[in-house]
Amino acid sequence: MDDAITTVEMGASSGDETTADTSSTSTGDSTTTDDPSTSSSTGPVKDVGADDWELPPYCGALDVVLVIERTPLTQLEMWDASYEITEGIAARLPGWNVRYLHVVGATSTLPLQCEPTCLDNNTCPIAPELPCAEFTACDWKSGAGMVWRSYETQCLDQPRRWVDADLDDAGELSHCLWSTGAQHGPLSALGPLLDAVSPELISDDGCNAGFVREDAWLLPVFVSHGYPAIEGTPESWAASLAAAKGDDYDAVVPVAILDPQTNPGNPPGCQEGPGDKTNGYHELIAQFPTAILGDLCEPFSPPILEAVDHIAEVCKAGEVPD
Repeated sequence: MDDAITTVEMGASSGDETTADTSSTSTGDSTTTDDPSTSSSTGPVKDVGADDWELPPYCGALDVVLVIERTPLTQLEMWDASYEITEGIAARLPGWNVRYLHVVGATSTLPLQCEPTCLDNNTCPIAPELPCAEFTACDWKSGAGMVWRSYETQCLDQPRRWVDADLDDAGELSHCLWSTGAQHGPLSALGPLLDAVSPELISDDGCNAGFVREDAWLLPVFVSHGYPAIEGTPESWAASLAAAKGDDYDAVVPVAILDPQTNPGNPPGCQEGPGDKTNGYHELIAQFPTAILGDLCEPFSPPILEAVDHIAEVCKAGEVPD
């Protein structure tokens, strides 16, 4: 296993003192279902004879939210890894219904000064290139799924702001969203992540309506150059994530890909390290029974696919590990 990737295994209850150890990446044995069509709503039932049993909760569906603080390094890596991530997840979870929400790790994707004039008058004096007539309030909302890759190119031309992996062009859509793009305001991964799965945004009339499902695993991935820039504690941030799954910490497998530099926040040159391991993100993921820690200066797909391997193994075994 790459030394930059660490699997953090904790006790089943949240908030316990963390003990971290490095384990090998799973070989990615595939999870199979006898009737893949059942995976779109509830966990598939495996035929084992007279004692048929249902797989653990959430097996058969996966909601992936990707929050990336964009710099030339991270955007290029995410663009390069997008096909490997979508294809790798499909290979590990055949027959599953998978959804992807792509979120910019910043306080806004568009100039905040343009929001009122753009929405009211279809113009913005300080950014006349904005196609104001095509924007909605969600295009300025922290945590809302991206639909634009730039001001000229709209990747998602549909009512929802997330990508269903069942679409024939799902890989191309994910690739499109990370190929370039606008970003305004300070870099921030945690705030947009918590906003993305908040009650406000996942409600029926929210920007990300329909993305988070009761019967799906939640795989939050965030790539950060620095420190959490919001109020609260690791415990409260973890509770906000778990709340999206009815406070079930077992249903959330976070992946944190962090800057290894000793001065996080600087443009990542990947020349320094190891970084400060007490920046708050480490304590956040330690609240969950299983979490994956990756290195921003290494490829992004291995830690993400390691998390998927864990989910596949749980569903293959038929029980949630203690």
